[in-house]
Amino acid sequence: MKSAIIFMIVGAVIFGATFAGWYLLNAFACGMSPTGCTGFSLKWHDWEALQLFVPTFVLGGALFLFGLWRAVRARA
Repeated sequence: MKSAIIFMIVGAVIFGATFAGWYLLNAFACGMSPTGCTGFSLKWHDWEALQLFVPTFVLGGALFLFGLWRAVRARA
């Protein structure tokens, strides 16, 4: 049960850090605009940036789900 919780925490940290990195990359790109930036949105269509972040999103999500599966299986 303890290892399941560790898997869930590690997965959530990886997923959260990846999301924060992608958010900061979009904020930096908006700030580099010569016309200024009043607000920005996440660029879901920008595959060039997403191809770097998708593997770690998947890894974090998979670790979290694996830990959740182990926790549920241990309780049953």
